[in-house]
Amino acid sequence: MPFTKGESGNPAGRPKGVANKITQEGRELFIKIMDGQVEHIEAELALLRESSGEKYLKALASLFPYFLPKMVETQIHINEPLNEPSWFAEVLEREDQKDDINV
Repeated sequence: MPFTKGESGNPAGRPKGVANKITQEGRELFIKIMDGQVEHIEAELALLRESSGEKYLKALASLFPYFLPKMVETQIHINEPLNEPSWFAEVLEREDQKDDINV
């Protein structure tokens, strides 16, 4: 019996957005290994900075993708009317819409 589009063969399966078990276990293992290593990493980066600024910057740049979201270019299009609405001039001329400031 073929599945219909958009329906799961296992409706009680893993919810959307939840990492699979292996991925979750891998993350937990990585966090466990890295716990307490921050000071050592900082020390090694400081030594690298002292010995070679270029290598330090390359190492730092290689770490950025793990901590900063990737920037994506976004284009914004604003659809403004070519002409003012027919009621626009009438609203500007109304006395109850004017400020009481004497300039």
